[in-house]
Amino acid sequence: MWNRKNNGPSLLTDFLRKAISKNYAFNIFFQRMTLVSLHVFFCGISLYLAIHLKIKVNPMERAEALDIAEATLHSSGFTVSRRCSSRTSCFDFAARKEENLVFIKVLIDIKDISPTDAVSLRAVAKCFDCTSLIISDMNGNEKLSDDTIYSRYDVYVVTSKTLDDIVRGTYPMIEATRGGYFVRLDGDEVRLRRHELGLSIGKLAGMVGISRRALYGYERELTRASVAVAYKLTEILGVPLVKTINILRNNQDDQKTDIDFQQSNCMKNKLHRLIMDKFAQLEFKVTQLRRVPFDFAASCPKTNLRIIGSFLRKKRQDTNNQVEEIMSLSELIKARPVFFGINRKNTPRNVPFLGLKELTKLSKKDELMSLL
Repeated sequence: MWNRKNNGPSLLTDFLRKAISKNYAFNIFFQRMTLVSLHVFFCGISLYLAIHLKIKVNPMERAEALDIAEATLHSSGFTVSRRCSSRTSCFDFAARKEENLVFIKVLIDIKDISPTDAVSLRAVAKCFDCTSLIISDMNGNEKLSDDTIYSRYDVYVVTSKTLDDIVRGTYPMIEATRGGYFVRLDGDEVRLRRHELGLSIGKLAGMVGISRRALYGYERELTRASVAVAYKLTEILGVPLVKTINILRNNQDDQKTDIDFQQSNCMKNKLHRLIMDKFAQLEFKVTQLRRVPFDFAASCPKTNLRIIGSFLRKKRQDTNNQVEEIMSLSELIKARPVFFGINRKNTPRNVPFLGLKELTKLSKKDELMSLL
């Protein structure tokens, strides 16, 4: 039985990395690309063994996976919020280091993420201009490759080992899709080196075995290249061409977030609508969110003020846990927390609260600020 401490492909990859660096003066990129090709090959063997010979990977428990993810982030200087468990949430916790903010969901199998949770995870990340991330080591019976970025419903997915590398400053180069393994090329470097060697687009494309259109796309960074093409291009041009991917700074803002869909399906409660309308009157941009510890986020572009708000229910037994989670998140998000309800009866005294009567009387932004 294979586990994280006894993984054949990983052991061979480590051995080859050491052997190459010790005995040959290969370029760093060639080392990594060679290892990627071998890693893909041996992962294929691993999958074959898992399916046909019924050799199973021993997955860790989710609680253990959560502990590992939090410890990894803490050890690299990240501040981690409380785990969000007071109600169903699309993320388990948030983490921040300087300007890098990320909402993280930890799963044993990436198939466990639902489309609804993925939409909510992308929406909350979009709302706060940051990254959403899933940490998982498995895809069904297949173990995910380290040093590789996957995607599930347009949310980045990496293994716990890859997360450890990323927070320590070693970023992956490879993106896995249904079509194979791809990399992002430095288009300027490709074009500059091609000119230095006196090669036309047609000539270089012919040497690599690709179309002129494909090479044109690489130079303008319109498309990603396969691992094989990137290896061939690097071999011909003689310089490193592949970019690393810092997913903590890539907020996937080119992906669809479906925030409008979330808002249209959430605003069913009369009190909710009243609060949304009031914040809009006070010139706040309001986004109502689903499957997160708080109910909405509001921002004022003129003052750079952010607010996260929650509607406290009368009979919720876990109100204190919810309040603590939101207070913890507000520190990382750099937003002011505020809680709403009919009255303050079941609300802790040390948290900002606005009752229905107080809210309806507000007419100016300064009045709201004085209550927070």
